[in-house]
Parts: sequence; structure tokens; C-alpha cells
Amino acid sequence: MIDSEIHTYMNDSSFDTNLRKRILEWSKESSFVNFLNNNKNKILKKLRTAQETEDKRDVGLELYVAFIFATSNCEVVYEPNLPIQKKPDFKISFDNLYFFCEVKRIRNWIDEILDEEMYKKCGDIICEKAIQSVPNEINIIYIRTGGMAPDYGDLESGFENLVNLMGKKPEEFSKKIKKLKIKSIEEFKTYWGQVSAVIIPKVKNGKFIPTIWNNPNATKPLADISKLKINEAIQKPFRYD
Repeated sequence: MIDSEIHTYMNDSSFDTNLRKRILEWSKESSFVNFLNNNKNKILKKLRTAQETEDKRDVGLELYVAFIFATSNCEVVYEPNLPIQKKPDFKISFDNLYFFCEVKRIRNWIDEILDEEMYKKCGDIICEKAIQSVPNEINIIYIRTGGMAPDYGDLESGFENLVNLMGKKPEEFSKKIKKLKIKSIEEFKTYWGQVSAVIIPKVKNGKFIPTIWNNPNATKPLADISKLKINEAIQKPFRYD
């Protein structure tokens, strides 16, 4: 049963109706209920400080990612306590293995992106989220949005665009990363090497199917057993945005 404080908060008339429905749907699984209750204070704080509907839906995607891994027999730690300034959203463990996961939801109503510009947005996400990777560990980034979504090819193009920008226009690239408080290209390369993979939609028969994009520059690539576990989790239907 969902903790009474969470349940009471969700039943408030101002709470996002769709998000309430999805949390209740996911809560049919005891492993997800355990995650909610074990992280009650963090979740309530995030939901209460998320002022707008879109803010709450950002939290909703994090809860969805927790759901797919919790119901894939993983231990899911929300906002793990780590000695770094920018912490990832999750530590996910199974079979004596673990990795860290950062989640990104692209907002359509803020980001009016043309199809040919989506790959640039993916490149920006790489810059933004790579700095929340944990040194000397396996890190993944989960990207999702409703409606128009980035595709597998967009991510590859975004990565190639960053590589080209670093090599051909280092001053322009330096300006980009300094906005994120990354001091140098070498520092960025270190962060990016810490990202093992990115979960990204891939178009198949007109539908977006989540798949794993492996970072060719990862210092710690995903092990095959981790790929199998991630694939098990991400194949669960995406039922909320």
C-alpha cells in the first residue's frame, strides 16, 4: 500500500490527474510501492517543489524509470548519496552489479525543435547530463519525450556534431561547455568518457522503441549482462508523459 502521506498529496485536486493515474497503475507492483515508500521524503519534496505541470511530469518520468527497473528485479536507489557535486538520479543494482542512471525529459512546449535540429538538442543533452556521471563507474542516460522524440540517428549525429565542433571550432565548443561550468575540452572529454550508454528511442514501424546507444568513447563500456537487464527494463511499455 502506498504511504498515506503520498496518497493524500496525490489526491489533492491540484495534482496532475494523469500522473496520479499512472502512479496508481504502477503501484499495482509491490516493488514499485516499496520504492515509493522507501523514498517518501525525497519524492514528496520533488513533487511539492515542482510548481508547474511540466515540472511534475519531469518527476513523473523519473518515477517511471524507477518503476521499470524496480519491476525488473533491481534495487533502485533514488538520488544516491555520493561525494560529488552533481549527483545522478539513480543507482541501480542487480546480481552484484550496478550502474548509475541520469534521466532527461525533453519538453515539447519549451523546445520547439525542427526535425533537422533534433540532433543538436541531443548534443546539448550529452553536454548537460555527462557532468552528472560518476567517476570510474558505469553511467547511463535515459532520454524521453512525448510527441516528437529524438531518434537513435539524432543521438549519433549529435555526438558526431560535438566531436566535429571540438575539432574544427574549439572556441565555439568551449563557449558551449563553459555555460555548464565545464572549464575545458579535456574536462568535457573526461565527463563524456564516463558515460557508458544512452537509452534513446529508435523508430521502428512508425513507433519509438527504446534502445541502447553505446558510447564509443566510454572508458567503462556496459557489460553484456547489464545490457540484457537494461533491455528487459526498457521494453516495458511507455505509458506516461
